[in-house]
Amino acid sequence: MKIKLVTDASALMPKKFMEDEKIAYFESILIIDGESKREITELNRDEFINSLSTADPYPTTSQMMAQDAIEVYEQAIKDGYDEILYIGLTPLISSQMNVARLAAKRIKGKIKITPYDTDLTCGSQGAMAYRALELLKQGKNVEEITAHLDNLKEEIYTVGMTGDTISLFKTGKVKRGSVKGIMVSLFNMKPIAEVNTEEGFIGIGAAFSEKSAMKKMIKEIAIRTHPDKEYDLFMADASNPELMDWYVSEIKKVRKIKQTFYWE
Repeated sequence: MKIKLVTDASALMPKKFMEDEKIAYFESILIIDGESKREITELNRDEFINSLSTADPYPTTSQMMAQDAIEVYEQAIKDGYDEILYIGLTPLISSQMNVARLAAKRIKGKIKITPYDTDLTCGSQGAMAYRALELLKQGKNVEEITAHLDNLKEEIYTVGMTGDTISLFKTGKVKRGSVKGIMVSLFNMKPIAEVNTEEGFIGIGAAFSEKSAMKKMIKEIAIRTHPDKEYDLFMADASNPELMDWYVSEIKKVRKIKQTFYWE
């Protein structure tokens, strides 16, 4: 049984890694200055990140069209795959999963498609897609993989920060308490957010500098993970690799890290 793995750009896997591993991906559409761009194949990532602090209007996103998903599915058929496993992001963040399911219905009978809702996004979703890839290489079938992922999602924790309040909250995808949000805005602090299965993204605090924010994030990691377990670490550096190296070294002081991946 030849199984095609599909995920979303939101999983933060590097484009080259996905191409090398033959992982297909769905792209959301970014609306920038009234122009639509696919977030991987049509966007210069560094230019986009650098423009966010001054962007007006702020970029918005929309999910792919059903036809986009159908094209990915049909390409898998042409490439000789018997089955597709889609590792999708939480519907709390995007309607991408619904679009993927709709597209699957439109080509029903041509290939078996299993859309798997991770209930997560970003690095958490990427970690699950990576684990699915490992299991596929071990010869596991889709049912075995999804059963494993059901258990794994409770062991994953993702936390991150952004440089300003606008970048984190303006799209409306990150929830916040009104008082905390006002305080963060007034003091120009660095907002901290986590990913969880109940709420998607949620703001959990703030700090005055990047390093102080990271120290708070490390405390959260220590609280949410088990001291006796060994973990893989998936890093998204947002074009600041030097700071990420420091962050990784600090995380390794509080938890056992087996592998570290630097992703986009």
